[in-house]
Amino acid sequence: MAISKLVGLVPPIELFFWVAPLGRAVRYFFAAFTLSSLRSFSYKKFKVACLWMGPESFHLVALAAVAVAIALTIQCVLELQKYQAEELSGAVISIGLLREIGPLTVSLAWCARVAARIAGEAQAYTTDNGDKNFAQQFVLTNYLAALTMSIPLGAYGLVIGFITGALVAPLLGVSSTSEFLESARGGIQMRDMVVYFVKLILVNPTVGFFAGCAAGTTTIHSHNAAPSNAVTATFIVGFFANLIVTYAAYLAR
Repeated sequence: MAISKLVGLVPPIELFFWVAPLGRAVRYFFAAFTLSSLRSFSYKKFKVACLWMGPESFHLVALAAVAVAIALTIQCVLELQKYQAEELSGAVISIGLLREIGPLTVSLAWCARVAARIAGEAQAYTTDNGDKNFAQQFVLTNYLAALTMSIPLGAYGLVIGFITGALVAPLLGVSSTSEFLESARGGIQMRDMVVYFVKLILVNPTVGFFAGCAAGTTTIHSHNAAPSNAVTATFIVGFFANLIVTYAAYLAR
């Protein structure tokens, strides 16, 4: 039986093929900070990467943040109304957005976009230049662009989410926008903010970028499969990476 048929019939084997390039992703990560990579850093390529990762992604982040905030606000307010505690919805929604919902939805959606494009570029780059040149000349420049753009996008998505929740909550029964914001302010802890930005600025962009690199350089026979494999790996590894951060922040002693 051909390998492709075996992969399609046995889900555990298919999962193995998705995560098998993890070792290569780790190798690229360490190769990005070698002296030769630093010497090959291109500010021109850095600006181009920042453009499509940042400004061209604003609409994705905004629309995703609005949709997620509205859905979360509806669910929280309606459930809290059963206990006559809808005035606490600001705290509940803010905690949900900061700790898990924002990183697992808006952030990973953006990282999946990055991973898909990086996979395509990595596949084309290694075909023309080889794996060694890819590690030295491509990885660091684009990785720094991903980390740089995650900072404004993370803050932007957070603000959009809070504003949306504050505007929608009074339509569902919360007394006022100011009450919603006051409740949110009381519920947010510094640890929640740290967890949010660690996930959005460090963990998720790293997962998405190197998933794209590994998928692009290991998917040889099909130009269409590399972005799909990169997105799949981004979500699988991203979910578990976020879980590890949550455990370390809230449960580890």
